[in-house]
Amino acid sequence: MKRVLTVFLLVAALAALFFFVGCSGEEATEPPPPPDVATPEPPPVIAEAGEEAEAEVEAGDPRLVEHGLDENLCFHETVNLSVAIWDRSHERMPDMADNGWTDWIRENVMEQHNINPEFVVVPRWDETPFMTTLIGAGSAPDVSFAFGGMALVNTFAGMGALQDLAPLLAQYNDWLPNMYGFLGANVYWNTDPTSGELFALASRRTEIMRQSTFIREDWLNALDIAPPTSLQEFEDALKAFRDNAELLLGDDANMMIPMMMDGDVGWAFGTIIESMIPDNITEREWFRYDFDVRRIMHPTTKEAIRIANRWFHEGLLFQEFGYGDIGDIIADYVRLGFVGAQIANWDMPYRAGVDQQITTMREHWGPEANFIAVTPFPNDAGNNVMFAFSPADRGIFLPHTNTNQVASLLYIDFMSRQSTRDFLAFGIEGQHHAIEANGAIRLLPSDEQPDNMVFAATNNFDINFVANGFCTGDEELTVNTLALAYAGIDPADIMATRTMALNAARVWRTVHTRPIDAQEGMTTPLNEFRDQIFVNTVIAAPDEFDAIWDTMIAQYMAMGGQAIINERDQAWVEQFGDVDFMPGWEGW
Repeated sequence: MKRVLTVFLLVAALAALFFFVGCSGEEATEPPPPPDVATPEPPPVIAEAGEEAEAEVEAGDPRLVEHGLDENLCFHETVNLSVAIWDRSHERMPDMADNGWTDWIRENVMEQHNINPEFVVVPRWDETPFMTTLIGAGSAPDVSFAFGGMALVNTFAGMGALQDLAPLLAQYNDWLPNMYGFLGANVYWNTDPTSGELFALASRRTEIMRQSTFIREDWLNALDIAPPTSLQEFEDALKAFRDNAELLLGDDANMMIPMMMDGDVGWAFGTIIESMIPDNITEREWFRYDFDVRRIMHPTTKEAIRIANRWFHEGLLFQEFGYGDIGDIIADYVRLGFVGAQIANWDMPYRAGVDQQITTMREHWGPEANFIAVTPFPNDAGNNVMFAFSPADRGIFLPHTNTNQVASLLYIDFMSRQSTRDFLAFGIEGQHHAIEANGAIRLLPSDEQPDNMVFAATNNFDINFVANGFCTGDEELTVNTLALAYAGIDPADIMATRTMALNAARVWRTVHTRPIDAQEGMTTPLNEFRDQIFVNTVIAAPDEFDAIWDTMIAQYMAMGGQAIINERDQAWVEQFGDVDFMPGWEGW
């Protein structure tokens, strides 16, 4: 076991030195290292921020012969490797497994390592059940990833379906300078502190902003309403939108939706739910309930959903939100300009690809149509707090059926290279972007991008699984580029939204304990039932709200929620003792 972890502690410590060098975003807290393990040796070569590195391979290294590699880590015979790729059904890029981006990847990784990637399409919005099915059938791609949280990865691991990466990294870490350089401490983020097992790398989120509350600036101006700064002011604005539908939408007044809501109520009402959580909540309490990312187990969430119930019955929320799979219809309502407010990803209205909202709105309603971010939901201490993402993003794993582990690691290192990340994030100059006088990269509108090589998602998030966002290696350049990364959007709006989200951001330190057995296999059924609770209580008759909520929550707890809460608290005490905060706590 000591050898399994020979590279952990020192690399994790060193990662703090380069983890966010030259990148935008707030510096995140490193995960605590496992106790009582040997001091590791770092890789001899680590790519510096903004650069890439070639591994220093000694002539005669027996591993080269074992795996059929030359001294440049290029396989003598082509290795076929299946790799997951997300698909959003973009009309101009109908085949996510065969397009200009995948051609570029294939050509360059063949030249670099003689690896031929065969891309396996995974539907973006059904990735959890789809990947679960592939895992269960033993047909998951050699290099796979999941966005359903590390709990899902640990569920796969509990099934015996994943490979332990710790011994592989201990043996081959010196061949992966770009992976270590870019992912930093994320390489070991998911290490079990008791066993030392590591079943997934954590890809890297370069921007930690999570959600924002958006409201129509042009509608506020038309009604002479200041941007709301409190829950009451926000509610008053929604009522004003509802009551002035004819003024704001003319002949389309019957399409008025003061605030969008979809079936994922915990996300669509997220900043309100989180504003109800006490400002002084402890790390222990947060960890106890944090298995549900929609916060349903926090004691205050019931009152947040009571507000949603009242707003629904007052006609302030989208009335058909709970009817089946209508995500595309909901997105169209926003893009067509019928929606006054929404809680969404921090940059949702500005994004490129199929989700882009403001450009389409302006085609229908003119250049003034716009969403702006607001912070109208102070918590009990009067603070505007929004719980930010950690820098750990998707879980990257190798299924037990993978027989090309070394090729898989070299492929991940290739995807981590600065040149690879830059190309996938920005594309080709003149076709996807232009270079400004200050060096910043300005993305061009999607209709100017070549067919079959458009950005289906911002920065090719669906293809480049190691990164959520981009990092140029120069902090000023990265921030200036971020401001220009949304074609057709005023950079000032991007910076204002980003600044607002960062100022309100609260980053929770990642808690590492042993796996929670009660959680195994329960992520999907609990999440599905949680969504039913939210929908049923939002649409319930107000005088039935409490009875429905209490009954369904009791069922949720009996299904496994209570067992998870109990075991998470037990695991906390085992790891840290009967305390409320992990070692090193200094307060917010």
